[in-house]
Amino acid sequence: MRLWRAVLLVNLALALGVLLGYVAWGRPAAQLERDLVAARRETGAWGQERTWDVRGVVRAVLPDSGVIVVTHDEIPGYMPAMTMGFRVHEPQLYQGLDIGVPVRFTLKGVPPNVLVTAIVRLDGAPQ
Repeated sequence: MRLWRAVLLVNLALALGVLLGYVAWGRPAAQLERDLVAARRETGAWGQERTWDVRGVVRAVLPDSGVIVVTHDEIPGYMPAMTMGFRVHEPQLYQGLDIGVPVRFTLKGVPPNVLVTAIVRLDGAPQ
């Protein structure tokens, strides 16, 4: 077989593989993206200001960044239980908080841009 025929067959096989790959994975991925956007709109967590009251445990206070790191319970319609940092609306809110303190806090905003607007210690100690 001549070299040019081998090159042509390899190129045709590559083009066919790319086409079949797009049909098999590309189109379903685009449909999944559309379904995800529709589901977010239906739950109301997309583009609307919301407020959540959440329980958690303080893991870190980063006053220079205006952030507290909290291990929190599930936030219905927004995210599952996890440990993550949240921006704090006012610096006075995290004063008096220590690592390991159970808290109840209020998140407010348009996901994913939410702020902690209130924090209450649940251990009974003054804040």
